[in-house]
Amino acid sequence: MISLQYGEATAADRAGILELSCISYASFAAQLAPEHRETLLRNQGDEKLLAVLMAEARTFICSTGEQLVGVVFLVPAGKATPVYPADWAYIRRLAVHPDFRRRGIGRQLMEMAIVQARAAGEKILGLHTSTLMPEARRMYDQLGFELVRELPVALGQQYWLYRMEL
Repeated sequence: MISLQYGEATAADRAGILELSCISYASFAAQLAPEHRETLLRNQGDEKLLAVLMAEARTFICSTGEQLVGVVFLVPAGKATPVYPADWAYIRRLAVHPDFRRRGIGRQLMEMAIVQARAAGEKILGLHTSTLMPEARRMYDQLGFELVRELPVALGQQYWLYRMEL
């Protein structure tokens, strides 16, 4: 039986998170047109984008010994984007290694982020997902997220915005 450890990432985990993100999202990229595949993989492998995200977000990880197998980012309210209002905290880049999917890792990481958002006094937690990730959509529904609206097509895929009142 594999032992899973959950916790909060440090700067020392950055290289492992970058590698995990690339591996995890590569399985979804295979479903995209070549030009969109390249964009997705380039973004997931961008060290500068990851450094910015880790600087502004709480980063929760799951590992098996030295191998990172799951990650999720919780961005606090006050970081408005074209998708998220300034008064929303939001989830970014949930990733689970393909060899470790369907073991509850994504759900556990999401629950950690939800608990932390509540503890921090956040009022609304948002996230977005696409047609590439139907299993994630089901999990978000089960966790209590509500569909807000469709978002513009990106990477050739339909996206949806979800929110949870905390």
